[in-house]
Amino acid sequence: MNKKKYSHHVVMVLIFAVFVVMNLVHTVSASTAQNWTGDGGKGISITILAPQATGLAENQSYIPALVQGEFISNFSGYSTIDVLDWKSRETIIIHIMSSPSYSDSVQTQAQREIGNLIPTTHFMDGKITKTATGYNLQMSIIKTSDKMTTASFSKTFTFDELDNLTGIRQASLELLQQMGVKLTAKAQDELVAAAEANHVNAQTALARGITAQRQGTEVAALSYYFQAATFDPSLMEAVNRSSILHANITSGNMGDNIRNDIQWRKQWVDRLTETELFFNKFLKTESMPYTLFYSNDIKQGRINYQNETIILSIETCLYGSSKWTSPIERALQTMYDGLNATGKARDWGLAAWPLHGVTNLTFARGSKEFSVIFELINNQNKVISTQTLETSGSWNLRESGDRKISVLGGFTRSDRPQININDGRKWNTLNFINVNANDITDNLTIRVSSVNNEAAETAVKNGVLQILTGEKITKGDSFKDSRNGKSYRTINITGNLTWMAENLDYTTSGSLCNNDNASNCVKYGRLYTWNAAINACPAGWRLPTPRDWSNLIEAVGGSNVAGKKLKSKTSWNGTDDYGFSALPGGSYYTFSHSDLNRYSWTTHGSWWANSTTEKSPTASGRIMTGNDNINSAGFPKEFGLAIRCVRD
Repeated sequence: MNKKKYSHHVVMVLIFAVFVVMNLVHTVSASTAQNWTGDGGKGISITILAPQATGLAENQSYIPALVQGEFISNFSGYSTIDVLDWKSRETIIIHIMSSPSYSDSVQTQAQREIGNLIPTTHFMDGKITKTATGYNLQMSIIKTSDKMTTASFSKTFTFDELDNLTGIRQASLELLQQMGVKLTAKAQDELVAAAEANHVNAQTALARGITAQRQGTEVAALSYYFQAATFDPSLMEAVNRSSILHANITSGNMGDNIRNDIQWRKQWVDRLTETELFFNKFLKTESMPYTLFYSNDIKQGRINYQNETIILSIETCLYGSSKWTSPIERALQTMYDGLNATGKARDWGLAAWPLHGVTNLTFARGSKEFSVIFELINNQNKVISTQTLETSGSWNLRESGDRKISVLGGFTRSDRPQININDGRKWNTLNFINVNANDITDNLTIRVSSVNNEAAETAVKNGVLQILTGEKITKGDSFKDSRNGKSYRTINITGNLTWMAENLDYTTSGSLCNNDNASNCVKYGRLYTWNAAINACPAGWRLPTPRDWSNLIEAVGGSNVAGKKLKSKTSWNGTDDYGFSALPGGSYYTFSHSDLNRYSWTTHGSWWANSTTEKSPTASGRIMTGNDNINSAGFPKEFGLAIRCVRD
């Protein structure tokens, strides 16, 4: 069949496929009315296509999908415009592109025909062109009925402005306004501001996954989808795609028509080879993004009275986040489960995979070395001491007895004492030796000047190493609850479980502020009855189980000291070693002979755990008092306790 006839055939199939999925065409906008005034574009529907790209490098091939995804997100989130379901459109295109006769021209025509033929009032199309000054983004919104341009945008951005979504958000703002959507000042401010890191990481991983899936590399696609869902569990596009791929791989089959055992093994070897090639490249080029924490709390050490010098020290820590290791584990586990589901792994000589691969690559282990130069500066801007931190991050795979694959992030080298604080981070004491006492001023500053012989600013920009300063565990990421816009600090103490580092403050029936004082909600979060608590956490989050609490307590040293280590040191009598920042938010309860709610606050903190049955009158919780302990207890369900949501 020649290309012209095939192209026509594709379009005919496409027309049929589009009408088959008509019931899936329009998604319900997840927007909230606070982002616009008026109708927000009600009655408009749109198909958003990935722009064509000219001049992008191979490692930039995900950018069109990233641009498309962010436009879909912004039009869904900042208007009432109905957006064509991405999965329905992409399913059609992927089927077309997976054909042996696929060509770029066919894909281009297919995308355009989708925009022309589906029953939406508008479609968005465009292109990205690399120029001498940057990357020109041109987008047009065309009215389906008369093919007239309703809105358009053209501007040249740097690659970073596309990659971090800044340019796409700016284009979204202008295009939405041209479409007649009256955005609130708050919405306009959000679209001109930088996107949250988790959102950027999730959209980028999703775009990389879609690009990989189009190219036929399923393990890469699966890994990126897992990664996207880890950064944003509410990103259903990533969740759905990963579920489909996961089910396909873990079935153990390679297709119903594979009957020859030798051929079946060969195709599994090809799949495992693809896996090893991808992870070898991922871990050694993209790598696990490490973060270097360092404390700005300078400690005084030994004084040399003869030389009038002193040793000053700070603490540093190299940390690899489980947000990057967890998706790797899940993707490898999927391949491992699929291989074993065949029942042939031992016969095929593949039972030792992945610890012993089918290639000669050493993807199962590796390390990344860092040489970081710190400077100590006085208030005359004089560098009074320089010290080099030599450290490294490493990873290796492990198969446990329960047939689970884990990626262990180690921190393997330091010539200085290490303090293991049981959360996977090892703190190194970095000493500035022989600091002249006469150079010391009241205010001293710590500065990182270079990483691996590269200026610190450049290293951070290029993703070599993220650098954060402050107290030991300040850090963590943050999460914004889309229901009310409140942001929460988050921490990871026990491996792959993320905890909110603040009590939940989301208004539901059955919740209230301690002492009926709204300021207590701001400081301590809300108190919830059991029935209110079980559904109070945001999408993707849940109540911790008793086991989650036990693991947390064990990780910080046991119940006899956990209270002290998890309590806030500024508003309670704790040391807050892990950034959990527990506060004495109290609880409330109702006497059976009275309608009065009784409160207790500034004396204890109490939190629900998810362990009960519907008929049980009590549910499990945890309580901290003025001592160093944290204890389990059963609370009547009508009591009001705080909530710390967790995310897997």
